[in-house]
Order: sequence, then C-alpha cells, then structure tokens
Amino acid sequence: TANAADVDIESSLAAKEENEGGQHIEISRVLETDQAQRAEYEKALNVLQNYESRLHSRLKAQEGGTSMLKLRRDVWKVVPVALRSYVRKASGSVGGMLGLGGLGSDRAVYQRPGVEKLSREVRQSIDTLYELAKADVEDAVFVVAEMEMYGKYGTPVDVDSAFAHYLQLSELSGNATAQYMVGFFYATGLGSVEQRNGYSLLYTALAAMQGYGPAEATLAFRYASGVGAAMSCAEAMVHYQAVARSAMRHYLSGPPLGRHMPGYRAWLSDDRGGVYGVRTGPYSLHKTVTRTSFNELIEFHLFNAHSGDTKACLTLADLYYHGHRFARQDFGKTRKYLAEITGRLFTRQGELRKGLTQAEASTAAQAAGMMGIMNWRGEGLAADTAVALRWLNIGASMGHATSLNALGMMYQSGVQVTKDTERATELFKQAAEKQHQGGQVNYALAVMEKTPEVAMTNFKAAAENGHILAHYYVAGFHSTAMAGGGGEASCRMAVASYRFVAEKADWLHSPIPDAIDAAMRGDLEAATLGYMRAAEMGYDVGQLNAALLLEQAGGGALFPSAGDYERQALVYWTRAANQNVADARTKQGDAYYFGRGVQRSYEKAAAAYTLAARTEASGLAMWSLGWMYEHGIGVGQNFHLAKRWYDQSLEANDAGRLAAHASLARLCLRYLWAWARGRDVGEGPLFFAPRPVSRDEEERAARPAAADAAADHWEQGAVEDDADDDSNREEVDSGGSLTESLFFIVLLLGAAWMFLPLR
Repeated sequence: TANAADVDIESSLAAKEENEGGQHIEISRVLETDQAQRAEYEKALNVLQNYESRLHSRLKAQEGGTSMLKLRRDVWKVVPVALRSYVRKASGSVGGMLGLGGLGSDRAVYQRPGVEKLSREVRQSIDTLYELAKADVEDAVFVVAEMEMYGKYGTPVDVDSAFAHYLQLSELSGNATAQYMVGFFYATGLGSVEQRNGYSLLYTALAAMQGYGPAEATLAFRYASGVGAAMSCAEAMVHYQAVARSAMRHYLSGPPLGRHMPGYRAWLSDDRGGVYGVRTGPYSLHKTVTRTSFNELIEFHLFNAHSGDTKACLTLADLYYHGHRFARQDFGKTRKYLAEITGRLFTRQGELRKGLTQAEASTAAQAAGMMGIMNWRGEGLAADTAVALRWLNIGASMGHATSLNALGMMYQSGVQVTKDTERATELFKQAAEKQHQGGQVNYALAVMEKTPEVAMTNFKAAAENGHILAHYYVAGFHSTAMAGGGGEASCRMAVASYRFVAEKADWLHSPIPDAIDAAMRGDLEAATLGYMRAAEMGYDVGQLNAALLLEQAGGGALFPSAGDYERQALVYWTRAANQNVADARTKQGDAYYFGRGVQRSYEKAAAAYTLAARTEASGLAMWSLGWMYEHGIGVGQNFHLAKRWYDQSLEANDAGRLAAHASLARLCLRYLWAWARGRDVGEGPLFFAPRPVSRDEEERAARPAAADAAADHWEQGAVEDDADDDSNREEVDSGGSLTESLFFIVLLLGAAWMFLPLR
C-alpha cells in the first residue's frame, strides 16, 4: 500500500510539473505574441504619423487669407449687404412654397483637403492596424477608432465603424476616452446611432469617475442646464469643481506668475461679419477681418516701428507675446521689439532718458515690466532672475502695476532678494490699487486671515475682470457658504465661478484647438466634430460654431439625412441662445419658421423673434415680426403692430433701411387694399397720423366758462365729448392720409430704384 501511495504521489508531482511547464510555455508564447504585435503596431503607427505630418505641413503652407468656412457659391456679391438677410428670408419663403431652396443658401462643401492616392506603405500600415484591432490590441483599436472618427491618415470618415471600435475598447478595458466617446455618440445621434440620453449619461459618468476631464466638464454642464439629466446645482458644482481644481494645479505648475491662458478662440461667424453677415445687427461687425487685412495692419505698425515709433514697437511686442489668431506666439519677436524700445528710451546704464513725454514714459514702464517678467520666466532665452529683478525695480519705480505685482512675488518667495512678506504685501497693495488683477488676488491672499472683508472685496474685483485664480477662490467661498446653509443661491454662484475656470483655463481637456486647426486646413468634418464636443461641454463658442457648420455645410458623413443634422443644429442654436449668444435666438426662430430640423411652428417662431427683439434689439428679428404681423403668420394680422416692428427695425439697424422702407411701402399698399375692400385695418390712420394735441392746447382753445361748470363738465362728460372729437378727427385725417400715403409710396419706390445700384 505504501509503495502504491508513493507511486501515486510521484505521478501527481510529475503531472503537476508537466502542467506548470505547459503553462510557462503558454505564457512565454503570449508574451512573444504581445511583443510582436507591439512591434507591428509601433511600426504602422510611425508610418501613418509621418504621412499625417507631411500632409498637414503642406496644407498649412497653402493657407491664405481665405475664410475658414468656404462657400460653394457666392451669389450674394450682387445683392446689397444691407438686404442680404431680408432677401434670404423672403426667398426662403417663396422657395419653400415652390419646393425650392432659398436664394443663396451659403452651403459650404465637405471636402477631404489635400488627400492624394495613398502609397502602398500607408495602405499596408492601415491594414495592419485593422488586423491588430480584430485581435483586440487595445492601442490599435483606439487608433482605428480615431482614424475613422476624424478621417485621419487619408481615410474617409466612418462614424458608425468608429462607434463600434470605441464600444469595443470600452468593453475591453474600460478606457475612459472610449467611454466618453460612446456617450458622445448617444448624446448627439451621430451616424446611425440612436440618440439615448440615458446611455449617454451612463457612459459619460463612467468616464468621469476615472477623472477624465472632458467627461467631467460634459457631466457638469448637463446637471447645470438640465440637458439629458435632472437639473442639479449640487452635482454640477461637484464636477465643475473637479475640472477647475485640475486646471488650477496645471496653471500654478508652470513658470512664475502662472501659465499663459489658452489661445485665441475663433468664432466662425466673424469670417462673415456676424451670424447673418456684416452690419445685420447690433453685434455684427462693420467689416470682416481677413488674414490679408490683418497683414496690412501689421505692415502699418512695422513701418511706424522702423520709423522710431516706440508705441508701435510695444504694440507688436504685446501682439507676439500673447499671440493672435493670425499671429502665433513668438517670444523672439517680442524681445526684438522690446529691445528697440529699451534702446531708444533707456541709457546703456539702464536709466530712463531725460526729456521723455508722458506717453514715452508709460511705454518705457510697460517695456521694463515685460522685460523683467520674460527674464524671470525664461521666455525667449534662459531665465535670469538678476536681470529680471533689475527691470522689475525700474518698472515698479515708475508705478507700473504689473511690475509691482511681479516684484511682490519675488519678495514673497525670496527670489534674488531677502524674503520679506511685509514688503511683498505692500507691493501687492499698490498693484491692487491700480486695479491690477494679479495684484488684487495676491493682496487678498496676503490679508485673508487678518481682514477677510478686504480680501473678499479684492477677490470679487479681480473676478469681475476675468482672473481665473480669483474666480476659483470666490467659488470656494460660495461652496463653503453653501455647506454652511447658504442654499441654492450660494450653489449657483459657486457653479458660475467654477465653470468660468473650467472653460477659460482648459489646457487639459478642450477640443477647441484641434477644431480650429481642422477648420483652418479646410477639414470641416473634423472641425464640426470638435466643436460638437465643445458644445456638449457647454462652450458657447462651440455651440455657435457647431450650429453654423452643421447649417452651412450640412452633415457630411456625420448624419445620414438632412433632418438629422438640421435637428442637431437647432439644438445648438437653442443652447447658444440660452447663453445669450448674439443672433442665436433669431436663428432658433428661423428654424421654427422654415421647419428646419423640427416641425414648422409659426407661433414658436414668433415667440423666439419677440424674445430676440426685446432682449438683443435684433433688427432682423424685429423685421421678421413685422412680416409676420403684416401677413398674419403665427400671430393675428395687425397692420399697426407690423408698422411698429418695421419702424423699430429701422431704428435698430440703420444698414437695413432700404429693406425696411421697401417693407413699409408694401405694408402701405396692403393696408390701402384692405381698407378699400372694407376689411378691419384697425383704428386710426396707419401712416402720417396727426400730431397728438396736448391738454393745455385744448384748454386754451376751449371757450371760457365758469370754474364750477368747467369742473362739472370735466368730471362728467369730457370723456364722451373727447372721444367724439377724436372720432371726427380720425375720419377727416384718415381720408387725408390716403393721398399722403400714395405720395409716400411713390417717393419710397423712387428712392429704392435710385439707391439700390449704389449699395
């Protein structure tokens, strides 16, 4: 029995060793497979990245002064600028009745810019990535999903396949980016994906739980605005606070005085002078700013700078220090123009030259402050705190607020000087008294424990001027107040400030820079997707740009039908209107009027136009209301209200005077025709009504009577008598106004005929 037991034990040990050996072999094979797949993945990705880099470089070199939103046809050149919006509406109405589009739909074209026939190496690399994605290699799945989503590496956009790969990756590893993108699909209904707010909220929340910034920003906006989720100020505050805290850590981890704020954010409507064009409303531009006109302005300043104008040098230095849409940040050029200023206004010993004007002294102070900060931060060359201290002392001695604040920071931290908090506080106070935002924040932090009231005053003052650190601290105060029983009001204030930080200090999570780059190189599908992501995060610029691209360029490969992208455009116009974006409410009214993306509703269109007219003083919305009252569309026909809105449109937008006068002439004809047919045209004359007679004039014209009789007459019968007198006057004046109205029509038509070619 013992021998048999020994044999069994030996057999078991041998079997165990054999299994372990097999497992070791299997593990080694898996590792070898993983390493081989990793090598294939890296090789393929390297080929595609090199191809994409060459493609973008070529497109960037081809960039000119053209608009980011290129149009298919430009028929509006033959139409006067002031009439374009009005003609578009009128032609849209006629085209709708005839089953045609309106005049000049301004429809842009989705084109893949600069993509040539792919080389064999590129095609093989793409095929390799697809094979690896089928084998569930996570990195390959992600790259394929991004490639299909944005049309990278010369491939066409395929949002349905991209959704499948994002979903595959989210199920494989719970990748936060993939979960966020799946939520984005369900929120917008891209491709053939059915829009489901519940699923969108679920996947976005899963990504936010992993600390993914875009997901947290999206979730915060949804809770704050009640989009796809029950409105909850407390939930919105939690998520905005998380995004803002991450942004503040990144801001303070940079060079002294914090990082530069994110770059310029382009409103695509600026390329056209406004949502409806140039001079179409109180918020539209008088002329568009193109790269060509910008370059001409730069040439003007360059000429003045070379002629010895130090103010022009300072303008150019500031431009290149902060950057612009048409001029990238360039510290080398900044130092060049600052050196020209210091060479002209300072001696070689660094002393201010004598006999300078007040303007030159101010320029010298600003240049000294910029030189000090750039030397401290190491911008353009290696950091030199000794040189920085010298320039900041010069600027501070001249009362330059930025220099005072920066010098205070050096004393507070003991940089090149003995640490002295009292001296630092005094410098912060001087900067704060000059309304410097950084000085206000630093002074508030210095005195917060001793005088919290003074600190809060300075925090609020800096926050009102847009300082992100001030907003962050103000939000913290309101958050603490909420926890202490401050209620909903404190919560809303905290959310507003945290949201400001999250949207302005968005280095880590904003899709806007990529969207701008895509739009600049003409890739409108990628630009639309980027701005749609920004719109879902609550950015007003994202909502307007996404709506404009969807409306003007259509859905491309993003939506299967026109109704789908028109619906999504209306969603973004509505959200932008709720954030008080100019002309967005009028666009919402247009969507209801023409039935774009929604069932046609003239009543809702009239309500939107009324809101835009009253809150934005939109001349186009006023004109639209005049049209609707004139024809009785969505509202009861009322010639008097139609004339009132036409008149207000003329007052609100002088550039549309020709269209307003033409509408008034048409209104007069309709009024006369209705009056001649015996229809109800309202009480009183429509045009050239008599000047109202004051009570004093009536009393002077009345016969003298006894005081008591006059009093009795006023108290008892004056109302009836005055009503009869007014009725008689109306009958007489109404007859006279007909002749005057006919004369008015002839004059208006003659003026329109004369001035139309001159516009």
